[in-house]
Amino acid sequence: MKPRLFLLLALVALGAALPACTRSQAGEAAPDHDHAPEAAIYKAGFGLQFSPAAAQLAGLATGDVEARTLADGRTATVIPAAALLRTVKGDFVYVANGDWFLRTPVKIGASDGPWLEVSDGLYEGDRIVTGGTRALWLAELSAVNGGVGCADGH
Repeated sequence: MKPRLFLLLALVALGAALPACTRSQAGEAAPDHDHAPEAAIYKAGFGLQFSPAAAQLAGLATGDVEARTLADGRTATVIPAAALLRTVKGDFVYVANGDWFLRTPVKIGASDGPWLEVSDGLYEGDRIVTGGTRALWLAELSAVNGGVGCADGH
């Protein structure tokens, strides 16, 4: 695992932005995370928001969706290949809306070197995440799935 991604995940867990295992089997009180700064916040419909420190650790970078002339001479809406998140549920990018990053489904067309044609889901000028996409996805998975990492579900 990349050291920066490991540090980001540790920061998210320590920041208590996403629920995690806090109940001790030995009956000890759970640590007080109420005053810890949040590394990431998730809101359904808005997406994720990272603190500046978490964004830096994740290598978060954004860029604009643009039109380019492809090798075959067509002009197409394209994104950098690094912006694409491929999952079993489909292809996605994170669209930036202010400080929030919302996972958005896209349809990918032709590949032209480091660029991918987007046939549906984005418009030229949309701002997307071009670096740190996997870190956003892992934080979102943790938030949506309750951040539970214990074998017994507590």
